[in-house]
Amino acid sequence: MPWSLRMITYASVLMVIGLAWMGFRYFCTVKDSGLKPGTQFRLLFSLPVLLFLAYPVGGHIQFWFTGSFNLTGFPHFMIYLFWYGVVFTGVSINWLILHDLFRPLVSRFSGADPFRIRIIFAVGFLILLSFTALWTGGKMVWDSNRISIQELTYTMPAGEEFNESLTIVHIADIHADEFTRAETMGRYVDVVNAAMPDIVIIAGDLITSGEDHIEAGAEAMSEIESTHGVFFVMGDHDYWVGSNLIEEVLVRHGIMVLEDANAYIDHGDERIKITGVTELYSRRIPASRLDELLYEEGGESLHILGSHQASERLIHEAREAGVHQLLGGPTHGGQIRVPILFYPVTAARAETPYVIGSWQMGDMLLNINNGLGYTLAPVRYNAPAQVSVIRVGNM
Repeated sequence: MPWSLRMITYASVLMVIGLAWMGFRYFCTVKDSGLKPGTQFRLLFSLPVLLFLAYPVGGHIQFWFTGSFNLTGFPHFMIYLFWYGVVFTGVSINWLILHDLFRPLVSRFSGADPFRIRIIFAVGFLILLSFTALWTGGKMVWDSNRISIQELTYTMPAGEEFNESLTIVHIADIHADEFTRAETMGRYVDVVNAAMPDIVIIAGDLITSGEDHIEAGAEAMSEIESTHGVFFVMGDHDYWVGSNLIEEVLVRHGIMVLEDANAYIDHGDERIKITGVTELYSRRIPASRLDELLYEEGGESLHILGSHQASERLIHEAREAGVHQLLGGPTHGGQIRVPILFYPVTAARAETPYVIGSWQMGDMLLNINNGLGYTLAPVRYNAPAQVSVIRVGNM
């Protein structure tokens, strides 16, 4: 079974478990409210459930008959409804937990009429469920279409100076495809250019799959205006499609590709070293080559390391070598982060503790950018697209 269908199946199973619990509570609540759970109430629950599950069921049917699974073979509304169902169910579980915890406590200790308590909790639960349906839909649309700006300041370590004004823009995961089109990429580039960057680093994944959108992605990135240019490191999806092809198109559009290589920039009186490595699921930079790149002397006063994945090994080696900034972004910030009892749950946390944000690790800044596009799910929730703007200063 393809990885994408397997992940969708896991999400479906979790959603079905949540919906089963929600369905039980929903029909009990309808009865407690003094309403009859007639056809209209059954349809109000069963119809959305069928729509939520149409995409994964269709995916398994496609795989059964063809032996493959193709995301582009489904109407977009089916895909969106499925992921909306995942988020809606996840958020609603919070109300289910609170309802089932507090109702018996209130019944036991309040001294109020038990029937009245049942009515209040039942009506309250139905209202919260309706509010959640509207809130999650609206927020998903909002988070999937907005671009956030992450402003960071990197302070040079004690005893080191950088006497020039420098602005670095870090972006990632463009994922040019049928869901991330030229208009969306153009908005992203406008935000990048508004920061007036001196250096732009793209931490991989120009495209999602196939070769159809490589040219569009490269053309959009070529519109970035940066004093010293745009530097790109390979992502997993780039590598799976073909790193040579990706590099050829990017270079033709004026973007420098650093595939296990160093680049040096003279910025005023300061020299900057940029190391780009290919650290992916299916390819790791050899340890010997990583050492060569990290310890190569070029008279730099600032050392930046760009990698799609910020693996534990890479973080450790970068810190040992005195790298000032490690910039990555394979997680999309989690992309879909559903709070369960106020803790944001996301599948990306199973892979790495560095899902979203920045960390100061001694003298090194680790920044994981949310990226622009999508993988697996063409939506975002609590993890909007992001442009990281890093300004360098002295202590």
